[in-house]
Amino acid sequence: MSFTAFLVVLVCCVGVIAVSLWFIRRQLKMNKLREKKIRAGEDRFLEERQKRIDSIRVLLKTVGTEELNWIEASIRIKHLLDQLSEDLSTHEDISAFYIVTEKTMHIPTHDQWGDLPKPAKMKFRLEMDGYEVEHAEHLLRAKDSLLAYDFK
Repeated sequence: MSFTAFLVVLVCCVGVIAVSLWFIRRQLKMNKLREKKIRAGEDRFLEERQKRIDSIRVLLKTVGTEELNWIEASIRIKHLLDQLSEDLSTHEDISAFYIVTEKTMHIPTHDQWGDLPKPAKMKFRLEMDGYEVEHAEHLLRAKDSLLAYDFK
């Protein structure tokens, strides 16, 4: 092999090494960026999860007052538990929120409630009051249990 051929092969090898190093460096930067985005997403997920847990605790503290009745609290709490992917429907005490929510699913809410005639509203209010009385003890136990529940 001549010296010129040797230099050509050497230059080609150095070129391949340089391109390989550039590519590896680029991939490492992209991996760091990807990892940073994943961590940011996980942090955002944990932050949103904590907000939902805090919302549940606020609802539990205000339930039973003039501001918030048991029916509305049950619906909201069940919805937040669903968002947290926490299925506590089989929990002996906490299941009260699921039971009350299921029993009131047929009752119109929001705009539909406003469009109801007065007699229908009265009928539904009596029905909701009946559920609150029927499940009062179970709902109080559910409140205490959920306040003590450890959301992992």
